[in-house]
Amino acid sequence: MRRRFMPAALVLAALMIDTAVVPFVLANPFIVSLTLVTVLELAIYLGRMHGMLYGTLGGLLLDILVGYPLGFNTFRFIILGFLAGTVAYEPVEERTRKAASRLYLRRALTLFAAVLASEIVVYAYQYFNTALLNGVYFRNIGIRTALSTALGMLLGPIDARLILGKPKPYQRTSAKREVKSF
Repeated sequence: MRRRFMPAALVLAALMIDTAVVPFVLANPFIVSLTLVTVLELAIYLGRMHGMLYGTLGGLLLDILVGYPLGFNTFRFIILGFLAGTVAYEPVEERTRKAASRLYLRRALTLFAAVLASEIVVYAYQYFNTALLNGVYFRNIGIRTALSTALGMLLGPIDARLILGKPKPYQRTSAKREVKSF
């Protein structure tokens, strides 16, 4: 039951925070998209198909609520959810056998690359609409990418606990394990 409803609830909560709370509390160029970070985390923990599904949900609702051209965020979130799920997803059996440091490094690099790609797409869209090229934009892209990656790494264990439940302990397995029954 948890794996069915909690991811959609997380995407909707992130969307509400992005559209209703953050614009009234903060007004600076370093605001990160909590909805994008949530979609990427869901893709990392649940796989590429779930990343595409929740990317569709979050992107479409963000397009409708914020006023972007319909499909801009939807397409971006679907592609990034698919890529993050393809690169960083590991089944629970493999996740419990591997050391946590490798998993965290893979997640951090995946989040960084996906958010950087997203920022470049948004900047390209902004450039073709305004034809302005300024060095400040590139600084803002770097800062937002670093902040989004840090936010994703901080929220990752919380999201995993909400979606997957209590984590299983690390078990070292050997190749000489005996099979007792079929």
